[in-house]
Amino acid sequence: MNELTAFLQGGQLSVSRLLLHHYQTLKMSSEELVVYLQLSDFASQNNDFPDLAVIGERMGIESSQIYALIHQLLQKKLITLKSSVNEQGQAEDHYDLTPALTKLSVLAVQDAQVTQQALDGNQRSAVFNQVEQALGRPLSPLESEIVANWLDLDHYQPELIQLAVRESVLNQVYSLKYVDKILLNWQKQNITDKESLQAYQKAHPRR
Repeated sequence: MNELTAFLQGGQLSVSRLLLHHYQTLKMSSEELVVYLQLSDFASQNNDFPDLAVIGERMGIESSQIYALIHQLLQKKLITLKSSVNEQGQAEDHYDLTPALTKLSVLAVQDAQVTQQALDGNQRSAVFNQVEQALGRPLSPLESEIVANWLDLDHYQPELIQLAVRESVLNQVYSLKYVDKILLNWQKQNITDKESLQAYQKAHPRR
């Protein structure tokens, strides 16, 4: 049996990247992470209450240290210890590893929201910058309010506003009223994004 065959026959354990990236955010130490992964490995083999001495042997530390690490994971509510009754009416304990995964899913949602907010903020800034470049000067408070209303009240896509500003520049008209007229006209034609604008222009070529 060669080394590759032995490796493949050893089996694989699927580990969430979120866990590897954010375990410290969960206040999980590196040793606690390894214990959690060991518990996950046993659980994947239908053993959700493994012998702590075996985990200790795997990690090269005393079972008393494993017990302490398990206790810390329980205190941090990253795992829970549950009991159930088997078919013989006997009580059985098992480790539930889902609390850490639940916390990770919350972190994932928060990360996605932060990323989206940053993206929205960048797009918003790009719209204001393009309008100022088109006018060749900073926006007045009233003009800034008009642009903000396009985004917040009219809910025009940032990209669509930028296309309307570009259309205005191509027509050599440097006015927010003209841009607003373009956006209203596109709205009447059910043009909501770049793709629908391109489809409309293809169906109605300029003469």
